[in-house]
Amino acid sequence: MSYATVTDYQARYGDVEDLVMLQECLDDCSAVIDAELDRRGIDYTSPSESFADRLMRVCRSMANRIMPSGGTDIPVGITQMSLTTGPYNRQFTFTGGYGTPKLLDSERRMLGICARIGFGALAGEGDD
Repeated sequence: MSYATVTDYQARYGDVEDLVMLQECLDDCSAVIDAELDRRGIDYTSPSESFADRLMRVCRSMANRIMPSGGTDIPVGITQMSLTTGPYNRQFTFTGGYGTPKLLDSERRMLGICARIGFGALAGEGDD
């Protein structure tokens, strides 16, 4: 089961021609979210209305990053493009791992699973 529906996605990002591909992307993103929540020991089987809404928003955002852009002239997943008119040169730079759903730090924070890098007391705290 996906956290976001095709309707949820299209309400935010517009119509999509290939609904089967969109559903697969939503399913993949939901599986990644499940794995991350499992790894953190967070029970997501009966989410509150607020948490379910955050799950939906994170899922559709992740799916948008891995959905093809729709243009035929520009390959999917490029981060930089260079064109030269003579002698007809074209260069593309792709990001690593494009097409694999990944949680951004901001999405982890939305779900309450951000990693703690370090900790310590602020000056004046814990001084007894």
